[in-house]
Amino acid sequence: MQQDAKRRAGLWMAAAILTSASGLAWPHGTAQAPVASKAGLNGGVLGLDEAVFWDGGTLAGNVQTAALCDTAAGACPTYKLSIAHGGARLRVGIDSPVRTNTFAVELLDAAGTVLASEDNSNQFNSEAMLLQPAGGVYTVRVRPQSVQQGSYRMRAKLESMLPEDLPRAPGVVPELPNLKVVPPYEFGFIAPLNPLNGLYPPDTINPPLDIAGIHPISCTVDEMAPVALGGGAAKKCLRFTSGPINLGEGLYDMRFDMIGDFIAGTAHLAPQEALSRLVIGPMRQVIHYSDGSTQERSAGTYSFHPIHAHFHDDYVLSFRLYAVHDTASGAMERVGEGTKSGFCPADQLWGDWYSFDQGYEVPGGDEPLGNCTSPANGVMGLSVGWGDVYRWQRPGMYVEFYGQPNGRYVVQSRVDERDAILESNENDNVAYAYVQVENDVVQLLERGWGESPWDPSKTVFAGNGPAQREVLPMQASTPDTGKLMTQSPTEAADGGALPLGLLSLLLMAAGLRRRH
Repeated sequence: MQQDAKRRAGLWMAAAILTSASGLAWPHGTAQAPVASKAGLNGGVLGLDEAVFWDGGTLAGNVQTAALCDTAAGACPTYKLSIAHGGARLRVGIDSPVRTNTFAVELLDAAGTVLASEDNSNQFNSEAMLLQPAGGVYTVRVRPQSVQQGSYRMRAKLESMLPEDLPRAPGVVPELPNLKVVPPYEFGFIAPLNPLNGLYPPDTINPPLDIAGIHPISCTVDEMAPVALGGGAAKKCLRFTSGPINLGEGLYDMRFDMIGDFIAGTAHLAPQEALSRLVIGPMRQVIHYSDGSTQERSAGTYSFHPIHAHFHDDYVLSFRLYAVHDTASGAMERVGEGTKSGFCPADQLWGDWYSFDQGYEVPGGDEPLGNCTSPANGVMGLSVGWGDVYRWQRPGMYVEFYGQPNGRYVVQSRVDERDAILESNENDNVAYAYVQVENDVVQLLERGWGESPWDPSKTVFAGNGPAQREVLPMQASTPDTGKLMTQSPTEAADGGALPLGLLSLLLMAAGLRRRH
């Protein structure tokens, strides 16, 4: 009876917390390396375990069905792709620099029948896959399903074996994640206009608060709130976009159970951090082994974020601002910081365009009515090879810039700075952006992995996408409908409104403390 009473109390507490959040949020084996080849396009044949990459150019359109292709709704570019016999799976993928543009990728046979299709709705990347493809010529069709003048690029690989059939390491070997960071981009000093920006509205309805060139504030309400309430006491916010990527051999797999933790007494209300971490409990990381077994370990904390209205893996990202004093030597001084209180990631972008290691295990995460909002048996994380970003509109995506003059700065984004997560490499967790600030206008000069532009081990990112990086193509040519590049991968917002029920929760918490 006593245990049942505790469980009912835990369920009641969970329901009250989720109800207070202004409604439910609508969030958002190692593969063989591909062999560089000229094959597939331009009359060649894509052989087993070969890959081909090409630039698709720019499109605009609202082509909801194939019947509308090449009409006033928009053009649908096609590419001829020749493949060898004996493949286990054909993968044809697309990359968009923004997730607000939705492209459909369709794979057709010689008769024009669609054999496989996929779209990248609310994602940067997606791919159509065909099992046991017959050798021959296929047509790849790109349909701009909902695209406003957007660029894209393509890739394809013919796999000789499926990932689950590849040999695994002998014995019992841990397959660990390796967290890295999307280097910061999309800089500015304008807060988002949407007051519910924390509740994961689509990027298209979360514009900057700017009227006729006037932008009165750069920080959201919760960011400007006192530290005593879980705010950041921010005064001038340099906003940007960043997020984590998992490039390890194993899942970034995190588990939590708020109801169970309240029953066990290991979760608690935190009214002193009410704007960012209203509930705090113990997070657990699941380690996956090569024999299929798993083991859990303590890995920091999770929290319920009332502005985002879902759960977070705490302190995944932290940010630093450095003023550059000498552009020749790279001498710089730390002058500001910011801490993203937590993150609930989703598989939305490929961490390495030239790698085909992306898995589809989906440990959980940021989905409508999914694990980010689950009060019991919650799961969040990233599949192998996938990453995510929180854009500049989200609460916490800033560094404090108050009192800083015009000049050059380095913004660093760090993942797992507190070393709560067990990784295969703990020494590659920082990315940078080098910017010029002049009268609130921010120019991005360089971004990449490493401490700064003067880091001798840096990897520079280029292009428009969040995870694009500098590469040296083996060769390039220009087919009829796009630029072909084949290469071995080894070369290569005004603030969130406070929930209406928050005050009652704080009063309830105070009453609970008095009774106990």
